[in-house]
Amino acid sequence: MADDQGRQGPRGRQGEPGRPGPQGHPGKRGPDGTRGKPGPQGKPGAAGKAGAQGKAGLPGKPGEAGARGAAGPQGPRGEAGPPGQLPSIEQVLPWLDQLFDAWDERRRQREREAAEQEAQEAAERAALEAAVQEAGETDLEDDDDGEDDEHKKKKKKKKHGHKD
Repeated sequence: MADDQGRQGPRGRQGEPGRPGPQGHPGKRGPDGTRGKPGPQGKPGAAGKAGAQGKAGLPGKPGEAGARGAAGPQGPRGEAGPPGQLPSIEQVLPWLDQLFDAWDERRRQREREAAEQEAQEAAERAALEAAVQEAGETDLEDDDDGEDDEHKKKKKKKKHGHKD
């Protein structure tokens, strides 16, 4: 039923103004009227002309592979080699010495870096303490006006009574 009807009709005219209020002002306008009924379904438009030809699609999948050719005669298998042997300890020792030396050097390097970091932090702390102490001395010199902060009198605030 809704498919064979057209667009919704225009909104109805606005209601009449309300009665004047107690002070004689005109009242608010009334609510809008109800919406109109939908109009009849419009006629279909003329068919448009055909669009441009589209691009060619993607190429298709390749076909199945052909039969494999005949295999040639297989050559003779080679002789098995001798079983593997682990290197002797004399062959491994130089490599182990090199590995342990590198490990010790790395450990010493990390210790040096940690010591440098601690020295840098200590120098920063000392500089900060010196700056704080210097700032404290200048503050003490500025505060010598002859008045002590502890002996200053506070002003009393006046309270104003509120009338009800």
